[in-house]
Order: sequence, then C-alpha cells, then structure tokens
Amino acid sequence: MNESLENDFTQLDENWTLYNSSAEFPGTFPRTNITYVGFYLHQPSTAAIFIVSYLLIFLVCMVGNGVVCFIVLRSKNMWTVTNLFILNLAVSDLLVGIFCMPTTLLDNIITGMIDV
Repeated sequence: MNESLENDFTQLDENWTLYNSSAEFPGTFPRTNITYVGFYLHQPSTAAIFIVSYLLIFLVCMVGNGVVCFIVLRSKNMWTVTNLFILNLAVSDLLVGIFCMPTTLLDNIITGMIDV
C-alpha cells in the first residue's frame, strides 16, 4: 500500500507535487488544478519575472543596436574607422541578442533534458 502511494505522488520540493495519474487511472488527467513539471528550476512567478526581464533586455538590445547601425550606415560622413568599429560591435551585439539570449533564458528556467 505504501508503495502505491509513493508511485502516485512524487514530492519534488516542499510546495511542488507532481501527480502520476497513470498509476491508477490510465488515460485520465490529474485531479489537481495546477501541475508543476519536475524539470523547472523556479516557481512560475519567478519564471515569469525571468521572461519579462529577458524580453525587456532583448527589446532594448534590438532597438538600441539597430539605431546605431542605421545611423552609421545612413550617411557616408559617419564612415570613419572608429564608427565602423562601433558598427561592428553593434552588429555583434545584435547577433548575441538573437542567438544567445533565448537559449540563456531557457537554461535559467529549465534544467536537464526534456524526455518525450
């Protein structure tokens, strides 16, 4: 009897319980309203703060570096060695924002591999 209770409920953290509905009722949904999956690192409120923060930083990165690229490329007077170096830095920062920020966000929210 104790083993069946252990299969039905898995205690992940002090407030996080994942209900295994397939042990007793195959094909049905859990009886609880909210289910936290075991590979999340934080509570949903903390994950939401991460997502909003990363989104704001991403938008500022895209807008700011896009404006720098636009200003330098717009007029030939701005094509000095220093400004082309700044353009190069802005382009590299855009690429970091596009490719690294989403993967870093997922790494901060989810742990381990997702088994399907």
